[in-house]
Amino acid sequence: MRTTADMTDIQLALDRKARFRELVVSVLPFTGFTFICLFLIAVTEGRILNPSNLGNLLNQCFTVTLVAVGASFVYAHGGMDFSIGGSSGLAQLVCALLIVRGFPLWSAILACVLTSLACALTVGGTSLLLRVPVFVASLCMRAICLGLLATGVVQNSITIDYSQFLRFHSVPLKLAILVLFIGIGYYLFECTALGKREKAIGGNEIVARQAGVRTGGVRLLAYALLGLCVGVAAFFQLTRSGVVTGSSGGGLEFDIMVAIVLGGFPMMGGSAARLRAVVVGALTITILTNGLVLWGLDFNLVNGVKGLLFLIIVGISYDRSNQNQISFVGS
Repeated sequence: MRTTADMTDIQLALDRKARFRELVVSVLPFTGFTFICLFLIAVTEGRILNPSNLGNLLNQCFTVTLVAVGASFVYAHGGMDFSIGGSSGLAQLVCALLIVRGFPLWSAILACVLTSLACALTVGGTSLLLRVPVFVASLCMRAICLGLLATGVVQNSITIDYSQFLRFHSVPLKLAILVLFIGIGYYLFECTALGKREKAIGGNEIVARQAGVRTGGVRLLAYALLGLCVGVAAFFQLTRSGVVTGSSGGGLEFDIMVAIVLGGFPMMGGSAARLRAVVVGALTITILTNGLVLWGLDFNLVNGVKGLLFLIIVGISYDRSNQNQISFVGS
């Protein structure tokens, strides 16, 4: 039999662990960001700050940050989506096919966004209707998207005239789009009922449902926002590279997951979720990847470094008190 004193000691120990976790989550992202910046400036001898490289950083940061804003709504309720990279590649394929066949540009952009939107909603809708874990639904969607992408480029990669789309890669335009999406995302996430409901589901879905939250609809809306962001980012990726291959969009989902944890965004969502966390995380992972490549590290080793960081930070900050490890979209 445990005495009252034993129970008090256990509670104090749990409180200390909770405070330590909160400290890590709040301080580590900014400390890590500062350390990574200073370290990479030193080892690259300032090359990371060259104007030409800053342009590369903007292009890389644009995609990760834009998609991370949409992903924050999904992760806030404890969801996930492993099909982001595949849906981005498929959206680029559809967009490129319409462009090379002479369709109006606006229709190609619309098709690009609708493709990624359909993929994201299929992930959420499948999990809702079939009552399967959302990571299973997203892995299946990833396989479907990659299969369609490989079929579309089985003979040759699809290329578009890069010079016709240079106007989409001006620094002011990309900065304006980033500010717009971050601003709208922040408002929806922090100031509206949508954001509060997403975080409430992540905290405790049963309580949220008893409070009158239509959890299925709220989750589907989160996936719709993610699909929208993936579609917009996919168009800019296509017009930047000018080509669609079997690897288009590859690795994007992992970069988003690393950005989530590097920013201190809780993996299982809940009230501690903050949009600023994913923005900080997206900046950190972009600068880290760019700087390590400039330093001369092999790209495959860069992925290994990101994987190691992901494992370490999750191991330190993950909330193991929440045993609901498998997320469902269903209500």
